[in-house]
Parts: sequence; C-alpha cells; structure tokens
Amino acid sequence: MGLFSKLLGENSELGGLIKDVANAIKQESVNLHENEETKTETTYGNDNAEVIETDRKTGPSGFSWGPVMPLDENQYNFNGTYKEYFDHVFRSDFPNYHIESVDVNGGRTTVFTFWNGDKKALVVELLSRKSSVYKLRADCKAEGIPYLRFYYDYDGWWNTREYVKHRASNALGL
Repeated sequence: MGLFSKLLGENSELGGLIKDVANAIKQESVNLHENEETKTETTYGNDNAEVIETDRKTGPSGFSWGPVMPLDENQYNFNGTYKEYFDHVFRSDFPNYHIESVDVNGGRTTVFTFWNGDKKALVVELLSRKSSVYKLRADCKAEGIPYLRFYYDYDGWWNTREYVKHRASNALGL
C-alpha cells in the first residue's frame, strides 16, 4: 500500500484524483520525444501515439495536446459542437456498437454508453475540467464496466479523432 493510500484511503475521491493526475502526467511524458535540433518532427511513442515536436517558442506537443492546435480532426476544428464531434467519432469509428447518449448535470456533462447486444461495453463521460464528480466512474468500476472521461474545456487538450478512437478502442479491448 502506498503512502497516499495509507493517508487518504484507497477509495477516497482525493486519492482517486491524485492517481488520475499522476497517470495522465505519466502517459503524456511517455509520448514526448525531445529533439532540441529539430523544428518540426513526427515520431511515434510506445503505443504508436503520434508525437509532434514544434519549435522551442511554442513547446512540444503530444498525441492530442500542446500549445498549437493540430491539423488533425479534433473537437475544435469540427463543424459542430463538442457533443456532436464525439457522437460523430463514436458512431463512425465504432459502428458495431449501439451507442446511447444522455445529458446530465443540467447539460454540463454528457454520458455515452456503448452497448454490445444487451451488455454495457463502455461508458464515456464528457465533462468540464472544473467538475469534481466521480460517482459514475466509481459505479462503473464496481460493475466491471470500462470507463473513460474526456474534458471538453481543457486548454491545449484537443481530443483529436485518433486520440479519442485510440482510447476508446483500448477500453473496448479492440
């Protein structure tokens, strides 16, 4: 049992948040490829996540994050709302699943549920970075259902189509 688990308890919301932040930082650091001499270069990280380096003035960019919006399709250059964007990606890239969506929390959160026949295959939550809700994630964990969340208003997090598809595919075991 780690220090944070001992101090906060394994299932505390703060402990879960700290673990999520640490995992996100770890994953993005894996995707970085530092090359001081190159202005722009495309390389591939451990999980074939595209990494794009920009010049030192703008800093490095990762698979779906960074100071410069990528040219790849993403929630900000899509001709529609972020909800329409995610709906488009999920339905186009996962046609073998029945996908339902519902708005909750006064429309501030959208939940997509992927169904494989009569079995829940994946739950995806779109929410504000300011949100501190963890109930759905905890419920999915208790039921053994894969869960993902995407923040729709986090500056520099672009949610490119390949990033969304990659995370959903991994969660679905594809």
